[in-house]
Amino acid sequence: MDRELTGQARPLRGSAPPRAALRKASGRRARVLLVDHLGSARSVLAAVLRGAGYDVVLVASGPAALAELEHQGADVLLTDLYMPEMSGWDLTRLVRARGIASPHGRPLCVGLYSAVLSGVSRAQLARTRVDFAITKPGDPEAILETVERALAWAEVG
Repeated sequence: MDRELTGQARPLRGSAPPRAALRKASGRRARVLLVDHLGSARSVLAAVLRGAGYDVVLVASGPAALAELEHQGADVLLTDLYMPEMSGWDLTRLVRARGIASPHGRPLCVGLYSAVLSGVSRAQLARTRVDFAITKPGDPEAILETVERALAWAEVG
């Protein structure tokens, strides 16, 4: 498993409170599992998320993501849409079918990111139970706001 510990955003849900209000009172950093078969894409997005204080774990495939979710869990699954071994759609379907939740029993936030989201509709995202979609490479602030909004909704949902 590749842990590598060594755009434009399209949220599906309404507006969220200011970023400062979304930080957990416990001080625990939200854990993001980032899935992409391209190491350079993982590294760029991981730098943005880590810079905002997220605990980021990187994997290179859908099967590795499933294993990581079942072993350590995550608050957010952020997966590339188009990967050779298992697509982001397939990964999301398996995660939802297995009922994988966050380590605290809250719904797992699932986001897709891709350079090609133009053919993806909000209805398709909703049917697959994807919480948000991000166009890569994307604007770092928009990415962070979208992830934080999804986490806020998961906490109240």
